Amino acid sequence: AKAKVFEGTVSPNWREVVSRWNLFERLAGRVAIDAVVYEELHKGVREDSVVPPNGEFVRSEEEESDLEGARRYSWISA
Repeated sequence: AKAKVFEGTVSPNWREVVSRWNLFERLAGRVAIDAVVYEELHKGVREDSVVPPNGEFVRSEEEESDLEGARRYSWISA
């Protein structure tokens, strides 16, 4: 078994930030993928994105860290 742990701090302006995500519009624009693409994504072997990032958080390159398994994310502007 594996446990996932997350720690975060909610900033006072979280509503303003979240309002720019246009969550429901983005969900309506989802792209269907087939089983082959799903497996590539799941195994981490796909070289290119299914949909180029635009106005969202993306996983950044791995950095050396004392935090084993830590992931870093960056915001990609629209």
